[in-house]
Amino acid sequence: LLATSFRTIENSYHMFVQNQLFRKHALGSYAELLTGLIRDPAMLAYLDNNDSRRNKPNENLAREIMELFSLGIGNYTEEDIKQGARALTGYTFEDDEFRFQKNNHDTGTKTILGQTGTWTGDDFVRIILDQQACAKFITRKLYSYFVADVPPDERGGDKDLEPAQRTVLRNLADAFRGGRYEIKPLLRRLFLSEHFYEPRFRNDQIKSPAMLVVGSVRSLRTPVRDLSILNDAMDLMGQKLFYPPSVKGWDGGRSWINTSTYFVRQNVLAFLIAGKKPQGYDATADSQPYDALALLGPYPKDSGVGRREPEAVAEALLRLTLGWAPTAPKATLVEYAASQEGVIDNRTVTGMLLLITTMPEYQLC
Repeated sequence: LLATSFRTIENSYHMFVQNQLFRKHALGSYAELLTGLIRDPAMLAYLDNNDSRRNKPNENLAREIMELFSLGIGNYTEEDIKQGARALTGYTFEDDEFRFQKNNHDTGTKTILGQTGTWTGDDFVRIILDQQACAKFITRKLYSYFVADVPPDERGGDKDLEPAQRTVLRNLADAFRGGRYEIKPLLRRLFLSEHFYEPRFRNDQIKSPAMLVVGSVRSLRTPVRDLSILNDAMDLMGQKLFYPPSVKGWDGGRSWINTSTYFVRQNVLAFLIAGKKPQGYDATADSQPYDALALLGPYPKDSGVGRREPEAVAEALLRLTLGWAPTAPKATLVEYAASQEGVIDNRTVTGMLLLITTMPEYQLC
């Protein structure tokens, strides 16, 4: 949703500060996040607002805020962009700090989205947040990220959506706007809904490289091992962190998977689980061994998993990694365990995880 590239900024501290801004407001107020964004040195530099002058306003920041960060195409005019750019003049930074340069701000009257006044950048954001289109646009972005792809606005093909989806999207947008753009209550409402857990939405989306790597480290509790190797793998998988291809960010979806990236996905998981590289093993394979058996720890000792019965262990691992236990993959894991003489030790569980993470199902969420 919000993208800035180090390739343009070339200031690691500014990128760090922006990342902290995103983290601070990730479950907070989107209104405060948008207000913080027009004061963020990285975004101001990335979209050239630091070069904007009252007698020659730069339209990049105003355009992208409306198009990509708040309203979506069709919910503003070119004149709104021009007037918004005037409102944002004087919003710049010096060294590492935001500065509002009064002598460089256009103090004239501006009309933005039907509201007229001597608006500043803060007024520009407030006027945007007053629009119903803003809540609709952001909730659709969140719905597309967490549930299923939908058009960015109602004119983009809502006729293809099921009535239940249209109702959910409308209710979420109303709740978001009514809740003053607080993100946490919105996500709570979504995640506790029956709609979110409907079978048709499960395993419907392809994990991004970041979701794949970070999610695997967290859910499988693997060592992180060598960050430089993980960083290179992210690049090869098409998502070099802090280097999005444009202000739109990454396309995502099917673009994450091709004949090249799929092999990298398998290789990076083998590296996390076993320390294995395409050629040989990493030194961390010995210094940071992986305790795969720890994943079976929460189960009672008198259960099938606790007794380390192959079928029960296979089902438990599949439910942990995939969220369900498909019949064919389960049979494959049981067969593998049998090839290890039925002994469910750390080596066997590690092998079972290596098999699971090569499955197409593991690429989905």
